[in-house]
This record gives sequence, C-alpha cells and structure tokens, in this order.
Amino acid sequence: MKEHGIQFLFAGTQRDDPTKHHIVMKFPNIEEVQAFREDKELTEARREAGAVIESGVMTPISNEYLTNYPHAHTKL
Repeated sequence: MKEHGIQFLFAGTQRDDPTKHHIVMKFPNIEEVQAFREDKELTEARREAGAVIESGVMTPISNEYLTNYPHAHTKL
C-alpha cells in the first residue's frame, strides 16, 4: 500500500450489515489508483487476508472535499 502512496482516511463496517466494510482511501494521483487496481501481488495478498475482491466497489470522489480531514480518526 505504501508503494502506491495510499493514505487511509476512514475504515468501518456498515451498521446494519457488519459483513460490509467501507474504506475511504486517498491516492496521490489517478495513475496510482490504476496501479493499485492492476497490482496482482497486492490483490492476492488482500484476498489471502480475507478480502472478497469480486464484491468490491470503487467510487472515485473529488479530493477537494477531503483535504480538511487528512488525519481524521474516529472511534464510536
């Protein structure tokens, strides 16, 4: 993950379905997003850790709305 410059901003399970995990990640640029998607070694490591790769949905959003919270960590 460090190789792609990924910064995790949020990770948590869905309240009504704890089997659904939502993650907000910040990438340095769109090229690293593509490199992350195409990294077969990382994909296999994630799969071995229990990630169900086929069910994942990636939704790119604008970076400008996250810049106020670069190190937000919240535990409810």
